[in-house]
Amino acid sequence: MKDFFVKLKNLSLITITAGLVIGILLLFQPDKTVQLVSIMCGITVISLGVGAWISYFTKVKSTILAILGSLAIILGIVLCVKYKSIISVVLLLFGIFVLISGIVDLVSAIDAKRNDLKSWLLSLIMAAASIIMGLLVIINPFSSMLILTRILGASLIVYAVMDLISFIQVKKIIKYSLADQIDIDAQEHHD
Repeated sequence: MKDFFVKLKNLSLITITAGLVIGILLLFQPDKTVQLVSIMCGITVISLGVGAWISYFTKVKSTILAILGSLAIILGIVLCVKYKSIISVVLLLFGIFVLISGIVDLVSAIDAKRNDLKSWLLSLIMAAASIIMGLLVIINPFSSMLILTRILGASLIVYAVMDLISFIQVKKIIKYSLADQIDIDAQEHHD
């Protein structure tokens, strides 16, 4: 069982390193990182489309395969070239959703106040925060995306640091546990 935890924690070194690197990139270079991720996604989708066309010419002469391959290539090109527009539309929809959710929460907070519930003030504050966030995302989606990207980067860095601390603790626990096991085995051999 201890070997399993050692192997598992050793694998977590990969996630710690990746989390730190990606977090730093997202925190300090959000625009370039989003562009790089969008281009990588676009290239992947283009590759799928090309793969579909290769299958069409070499194996299966399926019209659906050709159509899906063409759509994938077009979508991949759009992802590579117009990633800001796509992200802006997605964020605009997200902003509208958050705004509507905030308005619903505001109505609920007002109802809670009318019914003398103690949590109405917290609900009101959360509703106001949601409404403000929704409006900010709707008004300026790309700047909002950069801020959210930086928050994600900072979160990944915090996660990586916490996971590193956990990794060190597990190593110490296993070290002490193995030392205790050796002592017990040595005592059994002497008896």
